Amino acid sequence: MELPKIVENLYTNLKSDWMLNIDDNLIQPFVIQHWLSMNDRIRVQTRWLDKYVFVLPPKMYLSLAWSILPKTTKMPFYKYIKKQGQEEEFDFILSKVQKHLEMSDNDFNANKDRILKSIKNDMVNWFSYYGVKKGMWKKYALDFNLMKKFGVKEKKIQSLEKWGI
Repeated sequence: MELPKIVENLYTNLKSDWMLNIDDNLIQPFVIQHWLSMNDRIRVQTRWLDKYVFVLPPKMYLSLAWSILPKTTKMPFYKYIKKQGQEEEFDFILSKVQKHLEMSDNDFNANKDRILKSIKNDMVNWFSYYGVKKGMWKKYALDFNLMKKFGVKEKKIQSLEKWGI
């Protein structure tokens, strides 16, 4: 019996006698767990099964998975999980900002738009503070020499003209 058939039986078969005909070497708990983890509707059961993937023998794992999964009339469609390929414009600085501000992922995602807006409004100070490499300064057409002036306060020259003399 092939792996997709095994997973299909986990979802649809109401009787457990189908497991008796499967060889132990055909059962791959790690791969089955990977397939089950792609279904958001059984997230709780999948997390619970995570504990037993490497601990239990293959047939025991299979029977445990079969017993806790809710039965349906047909196997759900699996959309294969892919890594999100979307890169942010200022990724090179956003990771440093998150680490510096000690923000959790959820907090950071909630405030990401505000941080990006602030970076776009004042790129020179952000780039200087976080020590962005010269190549990025050139990419955004900024003068790299402005980095030398970061943190240096210019003194205003006061003369007698201040009091009208």
